[in-house]
Amino acid sequence: MTHAELARIAQANLQLFAASPNPAAELKAVIEGHEIVFALFPDTSERGWDLHIIKGKPLIVDANDEDLAKRSTTAVTCADLVEVLAMEQAFGDGRPH
Repeated sequence: MTHAELARIAQANLQLFAASPNPAAELKAVIEGHEIVFALFPDTSERGWDLHIIKGKPLIVDANDEDLAKRSTTAVTCADLVEVLAMEQAFGDGRPH
């Protein structure tokens, strides 16, 4: 998945959350409904944002493009790296079940 595709997905999810009567529940459902979740957050690069995997890191290690294409993947936007790390703690691979 390209950076442009991730950015489009994150934007679509942002619109979904904004239109929801319960954005927090919608966010949780989107994240829990996917195997791999990227968080996009602003930075000072030329692109203007960076990304961090908040869920699915073990699935990505040593995976090839074909393996990754079979995994459900989404992206969400975050205000900053602090929010990204909080999202990873709340929804990531190491969270208590």
